[in-house]
Amino acid sequence: MKRTFVLIAVMLCVSGLAIGQDYVDIGNLSSEAGHVMASWGPIEPANSGGAFGGVADCRAIWSSFDNSTNATIQMNFPSGITQVAFRHLEGVADDGFQVLVDGNLFYTHTELQTNEMWFISGFNCNLTAGLHTVEFIATGAAWPSWATYGQVCIDWIEVGGGAVTNEVGTWGVIKTLYR
Repeated sequence: MKRTFVLIAVMLCVSGLAIGQDYVDIGNLSSEAGHVMASWGPIEPANSGGAFGGVADCRAIWSSFDNSTNATIQMNFPSGITQVAFRHLEGVADDGFQVLVDGNLFYTHTELQTNEMWFISGFNCNLTAGLHTVEFIATGAAWPSWATYGQVCIDWIEVGGGAVTNEVGTWGVIKTLYR
């Protein structure tokens, strides 16, 4: 029995599947259940009818819903060096933002383009195992359609065990998260 468990754990690690990670599909109520979330905008595109890069569901971190430039979520972290990855929308607005964990700045994103496109970004951190508060803060000025669509939309957030590395290619700097 003990050998079987060890063999399964080794196979999962070798196959690249992380053990003990947390994942939230932002805007999907069943995925959000069990996570303490505050100051997120309404589920899009259901609320406004916008395109939102063709995604099925997401939420803005800054919207007229509560006029707060930040949104928080509690996520379960494993101990040691951990990757935090998230999918975010860049579009017409200045979708720059910062990410803090437990009040400490870990990531700053500067708007890269003006076309509506989803990007995966992330960072590494070294924390104790357990619940930690991840906070997204919008840093750009409100755009003319902010009241309708909000600003800085997040599709999903994942806490895993792998490291984030930067690669430079034809698309610029790409965060390599899943190898």
